[in-house]
Amino acid sequence: MGQNVTVRKLIKYAGYELQIEVVAGVEGLNRQIKTAESNRPGLALCGYFNHFGYDRVQILGHGEIGYLDSLTPAVRFDVLNQLLAFPLPCVVVTSALSPPVELIDLANQNHIPVLATILGSSVFTTRLLLFFEDEFGPSEHVHGNLVDVFGVGVLILGQSGIGKSECTLELLQRGHRVIADDVVLLKKVSEHRVFGIRPRPLKHYIEVRGIGIIDVVGLFGVTAVGDRKEVELVATLERWDDSKAYNRAGIKDDEYVFHKESIPHVVIPVRPGRNLSNLIEVAAMSFWGNKLGFDAAKEFDNALVEMACDKNDEAVLDQWRHETLHREIVHPLKVKTEISR
Repeated sequence: MGQNVTVRKLIKYAGYELQIEVVAGVEGLNRQIKTAESNRPGLALCGYFNHFGYDRVQILGHGEIGYLDSLTPAVRFDVLNQLLAFPLPCVVVTSALSPPVELIDLANQNHIPVLATILGSSVFTTRLLLFFEDEFGPSEHVHGNLVDVFGVGVLILGQSGIGKSECTLELLQRGHRVIADDVVLLKKVSEHRVFGIRPRPLKHYIEVRGIGIIDVVGLFGVTAVGDRKEVELVATLERWDDSKAYNRAGIKDDEYVFHKESIPHVVIPVRPGRNLSNLIEVAAMSFWGNKLGFDAAKEFDNALVEMACDKNDEAVLDQWRHETLHREIVHPLKVKTEISR
């Protein structure tokens, strides 16, 4: 894992969501949790410690507590003494169950935190995993801006001076929200999602060359900023290159890959006269349309194919493909002809 989380941090940032409270081992709250996985120590309580995941959060539910309650006090003490001899991060007793007295005493002696929650084991484990995947997920700082456009998190990339901040400022004037300017912390979290987070020192400010530092909240209000947003679309701004063949039809899908997670990606060439904020808005709206099943490029291509087939005029389709969709669309009429042969 890329980083460690202490039990104290777990309580501070996820205590409300997990409904946890400390019942023993307060002196061990700085113990580190080094993995997002948790463990049900049923076999360990029975004396089998091979492959025991002692470095994980230990969860005691109805099964484990029921088994401990069935033991005599002397045997229960011996079982728990063997368990807590390992450097456990912490022990969580779920379902509002009462921790055994022996567990409380041994936890205080070994400085191992014991937490209690009213949540059932399954619910607690799920919520705990979501928190840990967020904390332990790979992260990286990238040079760019993150803007919430029509509910779509758009990460704007491009070399320095290309106009990212100016584009962001225009989007703010159009009523959209800025999450981060100049530096964005990307973090891969649960469910194969990538979130963009604004670094704390740069909060609420945008640098615009020629004007200086702008206080976003002071000019546009508190609703114009956000702390984090899922990155659903990446737009790279680059200087216009006449020798480069840009995507003109939208048939060919491009992707931005962050730690094996693929995000839709568009490259927007920049030259004087182009309204970048308008193009970003259209890209965000097009993204929404694709999610809802509307793909203008493919529908347009299908309409051309049908028109050419109806007129039996392959030259019309060939001319269109040669002029505007060069190397982007496979010739369906030729494919159909080859298959028929």
